[in-house]
Amino acid sequence: MRTAIFILILSISISSFAQLKEGFDPDEAKLLIAICNSYKFVDLYGSDSEIIPKDFRKVFTSEVTGLDNMFQVYENKQVGVINFRGTTSNTSSMVANLFSAMIKSEGIIKIDNEDCVYKFASDTAAAVHSGYALAVVLISPVLIEQINKLNTKGIYHILITGHSQGGALAHLSHAYLENLSEGEISSKNVFKTYSFGNPMCGNEAFAKEYELNYSENNMSYSIINTADKIPKMPMHFGDEKNVFGSLFYKRWANILEGKPAPKIKDLVKQIFEPPLKDQVRFSSQLIEKIVASSYVSIDMPAYVRDINYFPTGAIREIGPFSEPKIPVDTLGMTAMEIAELQQDEDGGYYNIPTSFSQHDAYQYYVAFLKEYFSRDYKELDFLYLPEVIE
Repeated sequence: MRTAIFILILSISISSFAQLKEGFDPDEAKLLIAICNSYKFVDLYGSDSEIIPKDFRKVFTSEVTGLDNMFQVYENKQVGVINFRGTTSNTSSMVANLFSAMIKSEGIIKIDNEDCVYKFASDTAAAVHSGYALAVVLISPVLIEQINKLNTKGIYHILITGHSQGGALAHLSHAYLENLSEGEISSKNVFKTYSFGNPMCGNEAFAKEYELNYSENNMSYSIINTADKIPKMPMHFGDEKNVFGSLFYKRWANILEGKPAPKIKDLVKQIFEPPLKDQVRFSSQLIEKIVASSYVSIDMPAYVRDINYFPTGAIREIGPFSEPKIPVDTLGMTAMEIAELQQDEDGGYYNIPTSFSQHDAYQYYVAFLKEYFSRDYKELDFLYLPEVIE
């Protein structure tokens, strides 16, 4: 690995944390967004040693499940970390995102003719993202096994984290673990979740119960870049702040100009919600067949007629991320080519690389340092990973 390139300032330590406490702790979040970058660093450089906090060691990496999901386990003397991988370029990982019809938050998924009982919430009106729920159920036997192994080492305080899809799995896993039947894991376990740039994973009833049980007692957080579109997905119909709701609302607000806003929302809902529900359900049934090709069979519960997603976890906003400015030598360029460039305050021309993303895990790390740890931010050798923006 090109060690000389990455002399990152990672004096991250929580050795003084005897146990997890209620409340947002920037030191914990800093630790976890660094760990979330493990997958990116391994992919780019073959090693994550430059980004992993010094007091934590990786003790387990799961195999990849059918939806291209996996998780890592880290530990120090007193605290464990479960880190879920985010969306990958693999088709099955994309499928998990698209598999967005909802199922009831409690039920049975039949995998290879075996009943897998799951529970994410008690409210009978609660429903969850079927793709993410399936991912959690598929990975849960190994997850429970690893938690029990941490317990044998005296580790009962466990941080759960993930970026992007991994963040959604972190929230759902938190709910899943808290709702396990008595005896499946120790009652001494304490879970605390920090997700980064995560899409939503359930409906309003699920979000409300999650908030009551985990957010209001300050044990679950979502760190969101305000310019990142992924946390606004899947759709939340009728919410003009949501990616999909905004498109519908603005379009029909123009057509129905002069009518009160509530009337516009009601009319849009009446026109579009039924066919959208059918389309989401139909597409998810097709995707279910694709996912099931990796197994003898997968039988999902009946889909609910609800397509409105709501955020989970107490939200902390950062960003937008600073975009890299790549200087451009305009010598020999045509006036038309120069006109497509951007110009800084000194008159120089630059480009912003098309590969730059407001959703990037490393940019979440950089922005978090900028927001909460200005000294570490100023001492970073690289604000952008060179291989990502080249």
